[in-house]
Amino acid sequence: MTDQEVHEPTYGIGTVSRLTGIPVATLRAWERRYQVVTPQRTDANRRYYSRADAARLQLIKQLVDRGHSISTVAGLAETALRERLEIHLETPVIAVPVERPMRVLIYGDALPFLVDSWRSDLGSLQVLGTHVRYAEFEQDALSQRPEALVLEMPALAPDVPGRLRDLRTQCGAERVVVVYSFATKRSIERLQREGVVTLRAPVTALALREACRPDRESAGAVTSPVAETLAMVEELPPRRFDSRALAAAADIATGIRCECPHHLADLLFRLTAFETYSADCESRNEQDAALHAHLHRAAAKARASLEEALDYLIQCGDIDLTASS
Repeated sequence: MTDQEVHEPTYGIGTVSRLTGIPVATLRAWERRYQVVTPQRTDANRRYYSRADAARLQLIKQLVDRGHSISTVAGLAETALRERLEIHLETPVIAVPVERPMRVLIYGDALPFLVDSWRSDLGSLQVLGTHVRYAEFEQDALSQRPEALVLEMPALAPDVPGRLRDLRTQCGAERVVVVYSFATKRSIERLQREGVVTLRAPVTALALREACRPDRESAGAVTSPVAETLAMVEELPPRRFDSRALAAAADIATGIRCECPHHLADLLFRLTAFETYSADCESRNEQDAALHAHLHRAAAKARASLEEALDYLIQCGDIDLTASS
């Protein structure tokens, strides 16, 4: 390993999953089946991903989300991946009024790296700089006086609201956006009372752009827990098996000497039903929408993990679900 590789930032599989939005089980499956990336491994066999690995995975995830099969993009070089993605970005859209540029300063561990790869997706956001050291971020905020401050904070310390209030006052920023991974309800409420927009990681370029928009309600407007959780639901993984396929899996005879495919299909039926139920609850009951949106996300993630397991079983057992349909 070279000196450059030793000092290059690396990320564990959980962090990469959070940054890219790819479930851990899916990451492992893509590596095993398609060799999408080859992460470094420690003596204890733990995966560590480079920034280049994370960037490649994010490109692949964006293409898969736009309908490309993982098998068709997994072996492509980064240039080819970007070319395919540009085709989607260049698709004609309905003309909208041009937004005035919004001068933004970014701070965080991984977010600055992601923002660098999102430049073409950030619309009217003008990124003045990205920082991984808070002292440098604060110095630039005071000297460049950005209109929006974006901070990635995996955990929210008690002094964060006060620090952000002081910095905002000193640099004159119109908006402050905090991207967090874990936080108590009380911490989020304190930030929102200070007029801070809160976004839960992982975020997309679109979510960041919307959070920083100068015409979003009023300056200092906050993202309510309901609006935030509903927005996150839209990014949940789509179903891989419809009801007909699950029914086939539950009923088909297999060469596997157990009933696991049948049991998995039954679990997926139940999870999908609960996922639909919780989504309906969050739309009916505004007061409990945040709670039910959380349950909806949890059910969808559990469903995606079990779908991955069922897909693996189908391949191992050479099962053809279409045979009984």
